[in-house]
Amino acid sequence: MKNKLIYIIGIIALMAYTSCNLDEEIKDELTSDVIQSDPTLLPNVVAPPLGQLRNFWYRENVWGMQEATSDELFFPTRGADWFDNGVWQDDYYHTWSPTHRDVVQTWNRLNNAISSANTSLLNIGKEKADEAIEYTRYRAQVTFLRTFYEYLLYDLYRTYPRRDPFDLDFLKAPKIFRGKTGYDSLLYTAKSIINKMVTRDEAKYGEPNADAALMLVAKLYLNQIVYTGENGFDSCLVYLNKIINSNHYSLSNDYWQIFAVDNNKNYKKADDEAILVAVYDDNDDYGLDNQVIWVQHTFHYSQNFGGFSNWNGCVAPEQYLITHWIQGSDTATDVRWKDNRIKASMGINLGFNYGQQYSVSGTPLKDRSGNPLIFTFDCPFKNANECQGVRVLKYPPRVQPINTARTPNDFLIWRYADVLLMKAECLVKGSSKDLNEALNIVNFIRSKRKAPTITVNSIDDMINKIYVERGLELYWEGHRRQDMIRFGTFLEPKTEKTEKSPERAKWLPIPQTAIDGTPGGVLTQNEGY
Repeated sequence: MKNKLIYIIGIIALMAYTSCNLDEEIKDELTSDVIQSDPTLLPNVVAPPLGQLRNFWYRENVWGMQEATSDELFFPTRGADWFDNGVWQDDYYHTWSPTHRDVVQTWNRLNNAISSANTSLLNIGKEKADEAIEYTRYRAQVTFLRTFYEYLLYDLYRTYPRRDPFDLDFLKAPKIFRGKTGYDSLLYTAKSIINKMVTRDEAKYGEPNADAALMLVAKLYLNQIVYTGENGFDSCLVYLNKIINSNHYSLSNDYWQIFAVDNNKNYKKADDEAILVAVYDDNDDYGLDNQVIWVQHTFHYSQNFGGFSNWNGCVAPEQYLITHWIQGSDTATDVRWKDNRIKASMGINLGFNYGQQYSVSGTPLKDRSGNPLIFTFDCPFKNANECQGVRVLKYPPRVQPINTARTPNDFLIWRYADVLLMKAECLVKGSSKDLNEALNIVNFIRSKRKAPTITVNSIDDMINKIYVERGLELYWEGHRRQDMIRFGTFLEPKTEKTEKSPERAKWLPIPQTAIDGTPGGVLTQNEGY
């Protein structure tokens, strides 16, 4: 289905732990000198940090920390199910500790990815004036990956450590980046590699290209107000327009094709939205089985389709459903709400699933106590019963699964609809205050999705409508926490969270194991923890 990543690593690469099991081809006497004399080895050298892109888009890592901390998704406790020593309650209530399971795991995996990128940079070697273009491009690609992983760390923890890839003294303390210094370093590096990266026209599928670097810069400027207190919306607009004016992307005519099985086949078609993707293949074991899955962690035990054994977990909270879908759109027409194209073969809808649930043959299903399996809008966060909560499916499974623990869909980290919504936001939050163009952008998206057009009467009204639209268009895609912080809603009360969260909830605690294990005492705990 997709080309398998086969990589070669030198002896030094064995020092860097990687958390995915890619196929390895180890060649004797492979040194950085050999790599630097043979450009054909470069794709293999870059494969380990590129493969790390797969490691973050599931419930117990970056995706979960962006979604389960927000108003868009929670894992209700159902009797003894899904308590998990309180980790999901800590996420939802913003009461993490430095030993929280996912706080520790997310930090470790992101730092492993950075270490993998450093190893590749070492093997590619330092930039030379007369080097072949392949070295410049692959070095820039790895630098992008390292900077992207640092950006994720910075967004979540407001802190990231960095080592010089050419300094092999691992007993030396790394440099710790925080605050404005950390932001400025990310922005400078991201800008510096744009013109060195492969263009999208020349890029292979799944390979980060210059557009991804443009998007990284745009994301940094978009959130500059959060990171440093300075308004970066005008600068963000410059980089968004570069992506838009490239004509590489357009808003998809079929919303659900974006997330479909084998969605890699959308690449470079007329309505391709994918700017940065994590490539998966349900025929390959990447060491991620039962992690990057979109069915099992939400649907009920009694729903048996394609051999899946489901876990009856996360749902969309009622408050989010009302404020965004019931009040913000028309669920009878908005294609993002529900699509039945897989119902005949799987018994479920794409999008939001509620009401009486049925088997593939049409038989009404029952819960484990023999009651009708009816998913309800209302769902308490604590002490929910096994039927409560609307279940969501964004990435559908294969009808005849190759492996039920794996995903046949590539995960879209950034896509074109996000670019357009970011532009609308910058137009009203930046200096231009162009309400009309922002409104036209949002209504263009809504017309594609068959949602009713909106009207606005003020800049503040437009800002709120953009916030709602992001919750309609990008739900469960790993953006919500960041969006809520930027729009000023993240700390506010929500379902069964009656008190406002403290300011420290905008960032996570540094894992205690990382503080204890970093030499020189340079890594200290975040403010408020």
